[in-house]
This record gives sequence, C-alpha cells and structure tokens, in this order.
Amino acid sequence: MQPLLEKNKDSSEIKSKLFVWAIGFLSGFASAINSVASSGAKPSLSDLVIRLIIFSLIGGFLFIYLRKVLILMASKICLQSELLSKYKVNSKWPFTLFLTSFFGAWGIQFNIVSTGIIWTLFIIFQLYIMNQSTQGLAFKTLKASRSVVAGLFMLSGIAALVYQVAWQRLLFTLFGVNIESVTLIVSIFMFGLGIGALTGGWLSEKFSKKLPELFLWIEIGIAIFGFISIPLIKYVGEVAAGMNTTGIGAAVYIVLFFPTLCMGATLPILVAYLHNENAKLGSSVGLLYTFNTAGSAIACFITAGILFRFLGLTGSVWFAACCNLLTGALVFMYCKSGKSKHR
Repeated sequence: MQPLLEKNKDSSEIKSKLFVWAIGFLSGFASAINSVASSGAKPSLSDLVIRLIIFSLIGGFLFIYLRKVLILMASKICLQSELLSKYKVNSKWPFTLFLTSFFGAWGIQFNIVSTGIIWTLFIIFQLYIMNQSTQGLAFKTLKASRSVVAGLFMLSGIAALVYQVAWQRLLFTLFGVNIESVTLIVSIFMFGLGIGALTGGWLSEKFSKKLPELFLWIEIGIAIFGFISIPLIKYVGEVAAGMNTTGIGAAVYIVLFFPTLCMGATLPILVAYLHNENAKLGSSVGLLYTFNTAGSAIACFITAGILFRFLGLTGSVWFAACCNLLTGALVFMYCKSGKSKHR
C-alpha cells in the first residue's frame, strides 16, 4: 500500500511540474509575439522562430524554478508531508494567470500597470493557497517573522534610489551633464545617509518606546519632501544659476540634506525595534540591510526603463513618495498589531 501511495505522489508531482512548465512555455511564447508586435519591426522568419524558442524555454524553466522556490518556502512553514504535498498540487493553478498574455493577439498591450496587477494577483493567490494547504500556518508564521518588516523595508530602498536617479537627472537639466553634477548628488546622499544613521541611533535611544511612530513620521517626512522636490529643486536651480560651482553645491546640499538624513535614520530605528523585540542584533541588521539594498538594486532597473518611460520624471518621484507612505503605514500597522513575535 505504501509503495502505491509513493508512486501516486511521484506521478502527481511530475504532472504538476509539466503543467507549470507548459504554462511558462506558452506565456513565454505569447510574450515573444507581444514584444514583436509592440516594436513595430518586421523580423525575418528565422529571427522570429529563434525569439519564440528562447522566450518559450525561458518561460518554462523560470516558472519551474519559481514553483520550486514557493515549495521551499512552504516547507519552511510546514513540516507535515501530507500538507506540503497538498500545496505542491494546488500551487500550480495561480500560474494560469499568466496565460492572459495571449490577450495580446487581440490587440491588448501589456504595460507596467497590467503586468503589476497580474503579478500581485499571482502572489495573493499563492499565499492564500499556501495558507489553506498548511491549515493556517502560513499566515501565522508570516506574522511572527521579522522578515515581514525587512520585506516592507525593501520599498524604502526602492524609493531612495528612484529619488537619487530622478534628482540626478533633474540636476543634469539644470547644470548640465558633467562630473560635478554626478559628484554632487552622490556625495550628498552618502553624507546625508551617514549623518542620518547617527541621528537615527540617537533617536532610537531617546524614543525607544515610540519607535513605530517615529519610523512612520520619518517616512511621511520623506514622502512630503518627495512630492514637492521637483519644483523646489528647479527653483533652487534658477536661484543658483549665477553662482559658481561651490555656491551651487552648497545650495543643493542644503535642499537635499533633510530627505537624505531621514533616509539614513530609518535603518537604525528598525534595528532598534527588532532588538527590543528580542531579535538577534547581527541577523536583524543583515536582514534589513539586505532587503533595503535589494530594493535599491530593483529601483536601478525599473527607474530608467519603466518609471521614466511611463510616468515621467515627476511621476517617478511621486511613485517613490507613495512607496515611502506605504512603507511607513504598513510597518507601523505591523509593529502595532502586537503579533510580531520573532523566530
């Protein structure tokens, strides 16, 4: 009887893998067609076939790897083989959302908004299925993990790099593309983040009982500056237009010192909060810094290639400001929920 059950499990797992691989293959195929259609170019037959094959294979193996990561996450949450097997079977269904890419055949173009909606629905459905399959353990574990705070802090990292790239581009338009503009924006960010880290450490000791509120207000402060930063920097550029390099640098330092200081203060405040919650200090710093840096890396890719293209300079900065508001609100609500018991 036992060998028969094992055989059925293996058969079910193979079928699930093939199903996910097929969905990925078809999604990649559709993405290749959409990319060709949106480009307006007419590739040769050989180029088209090669592109279809590459996109399809990448899609298939990417989805298989993504499913493997999701199953690994579930295995960390639930050690019961029966519940894990149930999730392995059910986890394949949300992948069918990506078949919507075939709507491109009817002239529907996918942009950052529609793609983001599909991925958001995919994550929500996967979390729901994971929670149902593990009898509620997924959400309980998620609430108890400091990784939630770190994951939310990634949004702050995304916002910081969007600001840096956008403000850098604005300085180029005001003072020209030169080494001084690059040096100026990089130095003010490094200086502000450094002083901000010292300030955040001091604030976390002075307001040790109000750390979630402190983090929220700092993120709100960054967001408010973000919303007004474009006209403010343009005004400073007009005023400083007749100054020498030193005067321009001093003016930019004064304007951007406040937001960069606030950005630097957020990390030590969250570290202090997790330390107060009996989390290990070293691992907390590493976890928060990793997620924040990962957010910055993601921002480097999406800012120039996606945000500037679809939202423009002002819209990109407003997007970053919304990320700050969202980070502050979600971290505040999570910390105040009283359910964050760290593993």
